[in-house]
Amino acid sequence: MTISIGEAIWASVKPIIKIYLIILTGIILSKLALLSVETTRAISDIVLAVLLPCLAFNKIVGSLETKDAKTVGIVAISAVLVYVTGFGAAYLVKSLLPCPPEWQGGILAGGMFPNISDLPIAYLQTMDTFVFTEEEGARGIAVAIIFLATFLLCLFNLGGFRLIEHDFKYADMESQSIISPSLDISTSYSKDDEPSSASSHSASSSLSSDHATSGLQHNGQDSLYTLDSQMASLAPTHTRSSMAPTAISSLPSISTFSSMTQPSSVQAYGEESTTASSSSAISGSTTSRSCTCPTCLATSGTSSSIFSTESHNLRHRNRADSTNTLHSVRSIDQRTTLPLQGLPDVIHEYSNVDQFGRERHASSASGFSNTTMYSNMDGSTYEGSLDEEQRQKLSLMDRIRSAKLTRIITSDATVNKHDIDISGDQILPRIVMKLPGSHLLMFFLTNCLRPCSVAVFAGLFIAFMPWLKALFVTTNHTPDVGLAPDQEPVLSFIMDYTGYLGAASVPFGLLLLGATLGRLQISSLYPGFWKTATLLVVLKLCIMPIFGVLWCDRLVKAGWCTWEEDKMVLFVISMTWGLPTMTTLIYFTASYTPPESPEHAQIDCTSFFIVLQYPLLIITLPFLVTYMLMVQLKA
Repeated sequence: MTISIGEAIWASVKPIIKIYLIILTGIILSKLALLSVETTRAISDIVLAVLLPCLAFNKIVGSLETKDAKTVGIVAISAVLVYVTGFGAAYLVKSLLPCPPEWQGGILAGGMFPNISDLPIAYLQTMDTFVFTEEEGARGIAVAIIFLATFLLCLFNLGGFRLIEHDFKYADMESQSIISPSLDISTSYSKDDEPSSASSHSASSSLSSDHATSGLQHNGQDSLYTLDSQMASLAPTHTRSSMAPTAISSLPSISTFSSMTQPSSVQAYGEESTTASSSSAISGSTTSRSCTCPTCLATSGTSSSIFSTESHNLRHRNRADSTNTLHSVRSIDQRTTLPLQGLPDVIHEYSNVDQFGRERHASSASGFSNTTMYSNMDGSTYEGSLDEEQRQKLSLMDRIRSAKLTRIITSDATVNKHDIDISGDQILPRIVMKLPGSHLLMFFLTNCLRPCSVAVFAGLFIAFMPWLKALFVTTNHTPDVGLAPDQEPVLSFIMDYTGYLGAASVPFGLLLLGATLGRLQISSLYPGFWKTATLLVVLKLCIMPIFGVLWCDRLVKAGWCTWEEDKMVLFVISMTWGLPTMTTLIYFTASYTPPESPEHAQIDCTSFFIVLQYPLLIITLPFLVTYMLMVQLKA
């Protein structure tokens, strides 16, 4: 099929219009509070765990064959070149131009890893009815998914996330005594300590109420120390992470987290609190009231005192309020009365560490949802209020849901160095884990269990086995193994299932991209950083595509590919060189940012760098596609 220059331009511009309309829809949904931060993360996990693996399996099995084995190798080599070139460009820019010391690794990750899944697949799904045939479009999507597999391999299995994590310098353990001499928090988190009560919940498991009370009496004044991770550990992911004080005061049966945990003799300094029965709930001092809701009655007897003086922590305290009370509030009321969520809410939702770098997360299994697991800087862990006997009583599903492996393979921004250090400890003998590199190997193998990676490996195995592939699809190269009564392959229902679910992957991904972009905020920038970010964006979106075209031309001249038979492979390879930075960079940066941190230099730089790319992408990507169609592919 031969097309004119005008048709080629339209074929290149039409997909970008569709993509940006979906992104704009995601922005609008976030502004209307229909896509909250919690909802966004939940959908993102569903896409990662179910939808994208279904799409990967369906396209690979249906489009690749034994003769395409060389395609996997070509894509792998091309992916390595893309990552190395992006890394080199970022390193060169940060060496020559101003870059904040807090974002030395983040800029390398931003230059290295592109948004390799949603954008190219969305492009191909639009063009497979005009420029390419449906079969060619499916083959191009399969190639894009192989690129995605290499991306997951480098980012997770090989520890690419460590570039982002390396930027964060947390407070050392000695600084705790400087912040609050009256509270020996390090003692409370020691792995050798015993919980104060077997029935105490997460607030008392991390800070003993006896320690807190004695500290207050000893100093004769209010304790001003807080650890927001205590409140964050109480918050499930399905509640709003922020609530306006005025909105809280208008809701019935609402009592604050502070009123639930403070003794009556203590007055919190410089904070406004809400009460359960007063419509004018904002006052200059905090009074102690007992919560009357069943959830709070179960925990009020053993809760400890936690306080805050920083104004920005009031927002996080309101998160705890909503946790204890929003179970009785309709979802529509939350959307219409609560303030819009922004970047601080993204940080609070994804943050996986406290200010001392210790991992914090609430268990998701029922029966111990108020139990908090902390990991110390030395790798030791402390768990409160759940003894061995209680763990044995948990159901199988509760154990699966609370397992660290489940958390790693079903979410994208929950891994850190600590996961590498403890990989394999509960599986292999201790003498084996003492061997050099054993933890790295086990971490690599563990991340191979991610659903998308499993789907790619399984899809390639089936696609390269003709007799096995014939059970799923029928092509000219598959043998006759018999058909089902409906004259379809015996396992065609699996292809129907994966195709039906996988079709929702890209639209959801673009909606989430829009919702994320709609929440990005830049509070302050390092002097001169705008020059660094601008130059790197130009290198990624304007210069690197030139290298991509040259690389495709080199593949053809070397005899590895031909423009006639491998045009979809070459087209996807060239497009990959011109993609913007991965959106996951935002989530990883937020996961390593303590919620109580007053400054967020890393997230500010990440937001500015990503936002800067999408206006330019409207021009660069259609230009690259038009050039490939008219000059290289001669469509």
